[in-house]
Amino acid sequence: MAGFETKEGTNKIDNQATEGLSGVHNSLAYRVHEIEKHFHSVERWYGDDGDNSMSTANNLTAWTLTAGTGEAYGTEIQLSEANDISSSDFPDIPVYFDMHRIVIDVSSANDQNYMIQIWCGDTTFGEAELCTEIPYRTGGNAAEAVPIEAQMSRILVSKKIWARVKCSSNGATLTIRVGVHTYKG
Repeated sequence: MAGFETKEGTNKIDNQATEGLSGVHNSLAYRVHEIEKHFHSVERWYGDDGDNSMSTANNLTAWTLTAGTGEAYGTEIQLSEANDISSSDFPDIPVYFDMHRIVIDVSSANDQNYMIQIWCGDTTFGEAELCTEIPYRTGGNAAEAVPIEAQMSRILVSKKIWARVKCSSNGATLTIRVGVHTYKG
């Protein structure tokens, strides 16, 4: 086929083996492998195990987030300690993770707008960085218990995670559980 011939000493890209996430950071092979791992990997779900950690997968107890007043964010809730998700829940010890989805179990204020923020950092919430924001609108009668997509960068498993919420109704609450994807490299 014209235009696809190779010169001596070079190979076509489709003939090359790649190292995926173990290869050159941000190379084409790295990025394609990252996408493949994101969409075709095990997702583990975490809830509140009572000690600010995501150390137990498939925990059905949700974290409760409480909005502030006057559409202000409420106090942040710590979801995880450093290295929580590098536990035995995964076949390969992960280096990175992303929070892929959130499920709202219960909302206290129906027919309201909420905004959920997820933060990550090394030490305290005051030094953390915003990872993602997720808008949520409750139905007229109750929360929709359907997972909501969350878009965020992969972060090191050594980071801590916090969440907080604001709502158009003062002091409204949401209870959430989170779905996490992990990556080896």
